[in-house]
Amino acid sequence: MRTEFRNALSARPRFFGVIFVMLAGAGYGTGPWFAKNLERNGANPMGFLTARFVVSAAILLAIRFIHMRGVKWPNSSDAIKIFLLGAFGFFISPLLYFIALHDLDSGLVVVIFYIYPAIAVLLSWMIYKHKLNLVITICLFTTLTGVWLTAGQVGDGNLQGIMITLLSAVTHAIYVVAAGSISKKADPLTMLTIALTGAATAFVLVSLVGPSSLDPEFPVNSQGWLLVLAMAFLITIVATALFFAGIKRIGPGITSMVETFEAVVTISIGVLLMNESVTAMQILGTVTVLGSIVAIGLAESRAESSAISHTS
Repeated sequence: MRTEFRNALSARPRFFGVIFVMLAGAGYGTGPWFAKNLERNGANPMGFLTARFVVSAAILLAIRFIHMRGVKWPNSSDAIKIFLLGAFGFFISPLLYFIALHDLDSGLVVVIFYIYPAIAVLLSWMIYKHKLNLVITICLFTTLTGVWLTAGQVGDGNLQGIMITLLSAVTHAIYVVAAGSISKKADPLTMLTIALTGAATAFVLVSLVGPSSLDPEFPVNSQGWLLVLAMAFLITIVATALFFAGIKRIGPGITSMVETFEAVVTISIGVLLMNESVTAMQILGTVTVLGSIVAIGLAESRAESSAISHTS
């Protein structure tokens, strides 16, 4: 069975890359639900994120040493890049994202956050010297319009939440673009282990020497710590492993588009389990954002297919 699955992965890498990223997005989409319940059990974002990444890193280090004892680690240069990727990408963006949930409903946060694929595509073109075409330019404009329609429904009092979410989107876009190249420098388990160790280190250091506004508050009961363990396994280890496996196969541009499935999951959970409401304008803004990003992904895919056909 394992051999057949590996053969299928080799035969259809891009198909499975899309599936992996969709599953990763579904896992990430449960994050706001975990956050709300952890806060009810005494934790703040700095506290449960620190616990989440420390637990995840410890589990992965143990697995790596047991199952891959004889396998060499990446060279120091690559290891440092992966470590810094985790310390940057898994620290700044998630922390800002969960802080924003204090001011905005999860559905609004995730829709505003999903301006990041447009930023990721733009950064990819800037770094790899790709040119913007008319379709992509229109898609970028409509994505911004959709975010404006959605954000306009939250009121002036939550401008801080909007700005924090936008900053989270920018940092996540940088992380995705960087991960597109760095993900090829190690096997998936080693990559994930080093990256999450970097994230755990960043959270612990800031918890110890950072400003008082970032002092961690941890869960006060066993239910809260069980939620931390579940969050560490589902969102951090499983979802991130799937994310790295997917981006390695389909690249950052398509990954950022497919990961919008997270928005669908988050909004659905918010309405069904967290008693959040949606307005017609928010639905219109959501559809505009997701539709534009899907179009960006399709345009990227066609450009890639055209490039492959010209080189073959």
